[in-house]
Amino acid sequence: MSYDVSAPEIQTVSVQKTPDVMRKLQKFRAGGDASLSASLINNYINCPLQFYFSAVEGLSEEKEVQESVESDVFGTMYHAIMQQVYNRYRNKPVLPDTLNAIAGNDKYLTDLIEQSFAEHYFKQKDKPRTLSGYHFLIGEILRDYVKQTLRFDTSFTPFEYVDSEHVFRSVHRVSGDLSVNIKGSIDRIDKVAGGLRIIDYKSGKGDLNFKSIEQLFDSTKANRPYQILQVFIYALFYNSTLPVSPAIYYLRNIFREHNPVVTFAGEPIIDISGYLAEFTEKLNVSLQEIFDKNVPFSQTQNEKNCEWCAFKDICRR
Repeated sequence: MSYDVSAPEIQTVSVQKTPDVMRKLQKFRAGGDASLSASLINNYINCPLQFYFSAVEGLSEEKEVQESVESDVFGTMYHAIMQQVYNRYRNKPVLPDTLNAIAGNDKYLTDLIEQSFAEHYFKQKDKPRTLSGYHFLIGEILRDYVKQTLRFDTSFTPFEYVDSEHVFRSVHRVSGDLSVNIKGSIDRIDKVAGGLRIIDYKSGKGDLNFKSIEQLFDSTKANRPYQILQVFIYALFYNSTLPVSPAIYYLRNIFREHNPVVTFAGEPIIDISGYLAEFTEKLNVSLQEIFDKNVPFSQTQNEKNCEWCAFKDICRR
């Protein structure tokens, strides 16, 4: 007697685009009250089902109240401090002496750190306090990152600071019958010789180089350079009349000398305009797919994308 002990085939989890689902998607179309962001578009490319849970149904991972400063809050505080530092120099030339003076002014940086904690961690904007214990240690890590960013920036002086946390909202025409709302927040914009530099801060580490536009949209490959796709979206919708150079500041890398400008096949992109036609074409394919009633929201086939997903238990991953 023999037995078939092979494991049963696990079916792909998917959600059909019923009339109710299509109705919920309407909010992202032109005239709706919601917008797609670079993060949501990246979510869709990584896993359409994750996009459905988070963007369409509005589900999120439940979080307990924690005493620790989580990475997203740390990133928010870092962004806020850098914005406050640079806003004093809007539309002004930034020189090495300027940045070195800020980095050496510990009283000023302490005030910014305490204010950022008050607003983004303690949620008491008008009550900054002296940090102690664990919070003091996190504040000192913030100080190190801010100082090192300023030192890193001296390598690219002189430049003119244009804006931080620049918010845009655009209606993007995908096809004759589909236009969608796109939004974003650009971390920093500098005016450099010959054009603009759009900077995206990232708390971890990642790629600065890619070899094809297709690579930015290919979720089947490990380590898709999604960070580059994000800064490309920012450049596309900033609508600059000047050449735009995309750059990513990976905070784990700023303690060593390197060029943060995104490179294509090893060559720094000084003017992104030559890449945007193909990029827009690929982006539109993904956007059309989101709103195609015949294409279900299916879970990714690349299980590497599931490692940090809040919904992996639902998918039995």
